[in-house]
Amino acid sequence: MLIMAIGVPRNAIAITITIKTAQVAEEEETASLCRQVNDKQGLTVQKRPTPNSPVVGSLESNQQVKLIAGYRDIRGPAGRTWVEITAPISGFVSRGFPGNETNLIECSEVAQETPVESYGQNTPVDDLPTEASPVAEATSSEVDENLCRKIDSKKAPRGLAVRSDASRLSDYRGKVPIDSQLTLVENYQLIPDKNGERRKWVEITSPLPGFVSAGNLIDCE
Repeated sequence: MLIMAIGVPRNAIAITITIKTAQVAEEEETASLCRQVNDKQGLTVQKRPTPNSPVVGSLESNQQVKLIAGYRDIRGPAGRTWVEITAPISGFVSRGFPGNETNLIECSEVAQETPVESYGQNTPVDDLPTEASPVAEATSSEVDENLCRKIDSKKAPRGLAVRSDASRLSDYRGKVPIDSQLTLVENYQLIPDKNGERRKWVEITSPLPGFVSAGNLIDCE
């Protein structure tokens, strides 16, 4: 009688409860797929569950990843265990070997990553301010039509960080290994750092989409 008095049909309440229950279930499922990198050296993301397959990116220590829904452990060469991930890069990562599968841990087991407040010894080389190279400073009329670029190993010997925007403080999407090739977006432009740092950025489409520091790139040969 109370329900009828306030004019709320019973079926409306049932639908609302069902929707909320579904939302909670979805959030719990997403949380259950969250893992965090537990290797100080980080992890390499492979195209297939084998160390000899093409590298599609890399993950830093403490970085969070999302497993594919309905994931399963895959036994690879030499007995190594692999698992498929969907974010921040799609591919396969090694969990380790049976009895020592500690490369990934539950996100709830560790605290959130502490933001970098200042430059230090552990700051990736590609995140330190660098002078833009002559190649990166070329005007639009001088830009090579070839969109392929490589990482300057002298300026970024540990690979190059990929950010979600033209800023060191934007979200970290992953890291491109030193021996990888990058593809710039068509009609790309050099973008000034949005926090006023002494660098310029450029947008890329592969091996993962995002922004990288332009001063660390050289033309592909």
